[in-house]
Amino acid sequence: MEEQSPHSDSTQPHVQRYLDNLAALYAIDPRLAARVDALPFAQLPPLEAAKDGNVTVRLTADDGKSVYVHSRYRPVEEARSLVDTLASRDQDAEADDDGLDSICFFTAGLGLGYHAAEIERRFSKPFLIITEDDLSLIKAAFCVTDLSTPMRERRLTILTSLDKAALHARLRPIMTPLMLGLRFVAPPHSRRYHVQFHAQVSSLLRDFVSYCRLQMVSVVRNARITCQNAAFNLATYVSQPGIEVLSQRAAGYPAIIVAAGPSLARNADQLQNLRQHAVVIAVQTVLKSLLRQGAPPHIVTSLDYHEISAQFFHGVEDFGDTILVAEPKVTWHVLDTFRGRTHTLHSGFIDDLLRDAAPQRGSLRAGSTVAHLAFYVAEYLGCDPIILVGQDLSFSDGLYYPPGMQIERIWQPELSRFQTIEMKQWERIARGRGGLRRVKDIHGRDVYTDDQLFTYAEQFQSDFLSSSASVIHASEGGMRLAGTEVMTLREATDRFCTRSLPDNLFALQPQTPQPDLGQRVAETFEQRLAELREIRQIAEETNELLERLTKLTERPAEFNRLIVRVDELRSRMRQNDRTYNLVSQVSQLAELRRVQADRAISDGATETPATARRRLRRDREYVTAFIEGCDYLLEMLPQALDRARERLS
Repeated sequence: MEEQSPHSDSTQPHVQRYLDNLAALYAIDPRLAARVDALPFAQLPPLEAAKDGNVTVRLTADDGKSVYVHSRYRPVEEARSLVDTLASRDQDAEADDDGLDSICFFTAGLGLGYHAAEIERRFSKPFLIITEDDLSLIKAAFCVTDLSTPMRERRLTILTSLDKAALHARLRPIMTPLMLGLRFVAPPHSRRYHVQFHAQVSSLLRDFVSYCRLQMVSVVRNARITCQNAAFNLATYVSQPGIEVLSQRAAGYPAIIVAAGPSLARNADQLQNLRQHAVVIAVQTVLKSLLRQGAPPHIVTSLDYHEISAQFFHGVEDFGDTILVAEPKVTWHVLDTFRGRTHTLHSGFIDDLLRDAAPQRGSLRAGSTVAHLAFYVAEYLGCDPIILVGQDLSFSDGLYYPPGMQIERIWQPELSRFQTIEMKQWERIARGRGGLRRVKDIHGRDVYTDDQLFTYAEQFQSDFLSSSASVIHASEGGMRLAGTEVMTLREATDRFCTRSLPDNLFALQPQTPQPDLGQRVAETFEQRLAELREIRQIAEETNELLERLTKLTERPAEFNRLIVRVDELRSRMRQNDRTYNLVSQVSQLAELRRVQADRAISDGATETPATARRRLRRDREYVTAFIEGCDYLLEMLPQALDRARERLS
């Protein structure tokens, strides 16, 4: 007798299975669920009985010929065979002990759901990303295969269009799983049915993964320095109002964002006359140039963690009424150097550090660059439209920097008739030739960009497409960006910059000094340091117990008695959850590894002494890294407290 399966009870729509799937889809993607629900059953492709008692379906391929989505004989076995290949690769990886488990699976085409169901069965709570633009096939799959569990648990995403903003919105919540392991699955029919759609979504996904990887690497690599900067910037954070005082200040007025792309040279001379009619927001890189030209911006943005960013503010005698908007993670050298009005954004690290003593601060989305931050500030101000200048994201005219930047002064000793500025510019581009790629500029011509700029563009385009403000690409050069309207700066200003800004647009009410602010900050620091010493001691004892447990994996009675003490320590640690969060924020690599360890602990594999030792080793690695994080904070926070006392006294 042929094997039966959950798919094989009927070739007719299975009502309850369909309703369960539809209800789960309504919870995660109501718009798609409504479209699927509205499709009449009469429009579904007819299901055909397979030899093993399951069903398959025949469609018209891209070449006009018929194609079966699944085997006509054993469709479930066919899906299992394909997934077996993936599972065997993971077993090989585990044997090599590389620690990389498959977490996300990108499947080209849903079919009748057999492949998705088999991946769900074989792997531990996988995340499933499925491309399928045929709604009738989705509805047929809902009648055949139960996919309600991964949908209810928000582990299944169905991508039905090439809308980049929608794709980013759907995938952003699973950025971490994407980084921990992604497999591409191509069922046989996907090579003949809607091939171009699957390929285009695959390309969009790869670009999104590149963007995620850049974000993840930056967070992990710079975790400690960004937390140190936030702690060292604490005096400004608590004593000056944050960005919340700027909310909707310029609603309905245009903003001009001045970035540092090569095309800026085309428009720099126009900016001096625009300050009265548009909110000018500049990235830190161009501040000195604008001040020299007599075109000071209303706002300058800064977020870079490295102290080299302070060079963009050194040597400025008068910042005038330019306002600095900075992320708290910005190097403390910037806030020490900038002598003017400053507003910082919300910091979760400072919230966990100060608790009830932390002031309420406004927050914006996280941006990769100062230009992203400038765009988010313009949105926060309520500006509309938002006009981009110098936003190339590519090497326009073979240039890396706009003419007149600080780098040219650094190059000056090397220049001669054999080594021109243009040659130095191209040399800077060619240095990254391995990561160069061709894209289209605003004129439809090929232009070079690199992987880093391309990932920045991905984030920008997602932001532009989802923004309620109109975005005008007025750089007159650079990469074409989805979600923007292209025009010259003069056309944009003639059309949108037609009224004067209010004189008191950014005026603030007088601030009442907070009494004993320095003392209250010092008291909270002392409390955190005491808590850190306590949880470090808990972690030390836990680490010793884990080492002992490693030697008891084949003596279950003794193992279980010792586990009781580990649980007691875990309970004590939970009593200091916000202090635990502080340590987690400076131990991002350990947190990433913990996610992998947690998934391994929750899988359904048979428990053996060998697997128990492997998990204990992972736990010990995490606890060791946690202790290092405690030591880092115990050394860094007293230094931050000294800075805060000096500046708040």
